[in-house]
Amino acid sequence: MLVTLDTVRADHLGAYGSTVAETPWLDRLAREGVRGTQVSSQVPLTLPSHATILSGWLPPHHGLRNNGAGALPEGTATLATHLAAAGYRTGAFVGAFVLDRRFGLARGFGVYDDEIVRDPGAGTALEAERPGREVMDRALAWLGGAPPPAPGASAQPFFLWIHLYDAHAPYTPPSPFRERHAGRPYDGEIAAVDAQIGRLLEELERRGLTRTTVVAVTADHGEGLGEHGEQTHGLLLYEPTLHVPLLLRGPRLPAGSVVRTPFGLVDLAPTLAGLVGHPLPSPAARPLDGRDLSAALSGGSEPPPGDVYAETRYPAFFGWSPLAALRRRDVKYIAAPLPELYDLASDPGETSNLKDRADLSAALPGFAARLAEIEAGAVEAPRGAPDAETRARLAALGYAAGGAAPPPRRAPSGAPGPAEMVDLFQRYERAHNQLKDGEVQTALEALAGLVAADPGNPVFRGELARAYRAQGDLGRAVPLYRQAAEDAPDDPEAWYNLASALRELGETGEARRALERALHLDPSRPEAHNTLALALLAEEKPEEALRELQAAVALDPRDALALNNLGNVLRGLGRSAEAEQAYRRSAQAAPRYAEPLNGLGTLEVARNRPAEALVFFDRALALAPSYHEVRLNRGIALQEAGEREAAMAAYRDFLGAVAGNPQFAEQRRAAEGLLAHLASGSAPGSPAAGRR
Repeated sequence: MLVTLDTVRADHLGAYGSTVAETPWLDRLAREGVRGTQVSSQVPLTLPSHATILSGWLPPHHGLRNNGAGALPEGTATLATHLAAAGYRTGAFVGAFVLDRRFGLARGFGVYDDEIVRDPGAGTALEAERPGREVMDRALAWLGGAPPPAPGASAQPFFLWIHLYDAHAPYTPPSPFRERHAGRPYDGEIAAVDAQIGRLLEELERRGLTRTTVVAVTADHGEGLGEHGEQTHGLLLYEPTLHVPLLLRGPRLPAGSVVRTPFGLVDLAPTLAGLVGHPLPSPAARPLDGRDLSAALSGGSEPPPGDVYAETRYPAFFGWSPLAALRRRDVKYIAAPLPELYDLASDPGETSNLKDRADLSAALPGFAARLAEIEAGAVEAPRGAPDAETRARLAALGYAAGGAAPPPRRAPSGAPGPAEMVDLFQRYERAHNQLKDGEVQTALEALAGLVAADPGNPVFRGELARAYRAQGDLGRAVPLYRQAAEDAPDDPEAWYNLASALRELGETGEARRALERALHLDPSRPEAHNTLALALLAEEKPEEALRELQAAVALDPRDALALNNLGNVLRGLGRSAEAEQAYRRSAQAAPRYAEPLNGLGTLEVARNRPAEALVFFDRALALAPSYHEVRLNRGIALQEAGEREAAMAAYRDFLGAVAGNPQFAEQRRAAEGLLAHLASGSAPGSPAAGRR
């Protein structure tokens, strides 16, 4: 059983010395098993770190080096594929979109539960993560759902991976942890996660599995919390974001054992496989990066020392230099435009750069050569530019996502080091959160300052364009999107963003051409097909729009927005049975999305079944009270049902809700006419008009 805690640094657990932590269950695991005191993440980003945890390969050798970029290459063996082949029942339950099955980690798992709410009408945070309690509920249900063994046979062994995302920023712990950790919300999140670990350990005890189950709890990476100027993670390679807890309990593991030798999460998969008696094979062509430490851990001894690698390529999204690091015992080297060397034994806070100290500087070429050797064997994960949904969901989690755009042009001296740009990064994170929270003007001013400070930064420029667009200032947004497309003519995302802004500006012809360019570069982008369909509808080409929507749905059968738009087009073409099917699929994919319910109600009115229509309209309004078209359609249904007074009240309700809103001028005139006819006692029937 493997539990990965997102964004939990080791020194915020009681077992690792924190005096304010509320982590009784994790501390109990430390007492009952093995605790690694110097365990490092290989990359302070969720997806590539988990790929390393599950595979035993370093990021350069499994190819996943950033969130949202590519998928684990086919044929890459993982702990899940290995144990599944050995007859294990396998299940995974993840808490955030960043580990969605599209990124390749689902292979080998009989169940891969990555169901995150995708409703177009829901908040972005809900579309990107789910609370640990919900993840644990599903994991415990899976654990209890094992089929009984045949008479005389042993129970089937299992491998269960649970990922709890809660401690990731923004820190919003639930009660009572919010109150108990007032002023320390990060610790409150960790306390809430610890409670979920408690549920898991109690269930193991209840089922009599404690003595026969290997339990491993670790974190994918830590959190900066302001040290070295980094509030979150991903930009720098200092210990606050790399030092993670590792707790192991199981048969033959000595209780209370402490391992002080530095090693990495890359060693976890081979070690777990060794602990359960199914060693992970190492390919003949290239030895596995991770080491099987099970013999040393079971014997209560220190494993042999080895180099501990780390990297981050996240800064390159911003046009800054990527980083790599190598630790040998207590000496740590960071390869950056300004190299850094630290003695972690005497300087755990990494405050004194020793690269010029004579007795240490001689080791620098050896460190650099080893990093070059690791990078020389790098493989490329299958990838395209992240699509709009991936980028939006990663943005909801606080991450920028890179595409095919080349790095911005820099002076001959090269890209700046992330440590030099950390203040700009912090300002960007604040502005990003302000924009996400609706503080558009404040964010816009901050982003304009960031673009002025670092004009070649594609992330800053793109976020400024998004802020102008959110403010409704498309006249300033579109030139920024044009510049992005000119700078990166082979990046489909740049063309897609330009097309979306042009469509909002009413430039449908140019928007369509930009979308066609985006789809020429990457035809596998469902959101681009969907947006092109809307542009074609604006040009009154419904049959062509239908083909684009069918392509979008074929690429992503769970795309509720495309399914709803498909229903709208089919309804407009008179194909009501197919429209109903599309609306129902949309509603099933997104239970909190009101638009397909409006479409279903509209179909019922057209079928002269106003009572059935009202059920759908009422459900839509309950989900989206500001969805004013439904109020108009509801009035029409009441009118068709012969409920004159109720229909008049519904029309008045609609007119009051949209008063002064120019967007509803046409519908307002229609409602006023219908209301006047009803008041005079001679209203003709009228079809409902659902929104696209």
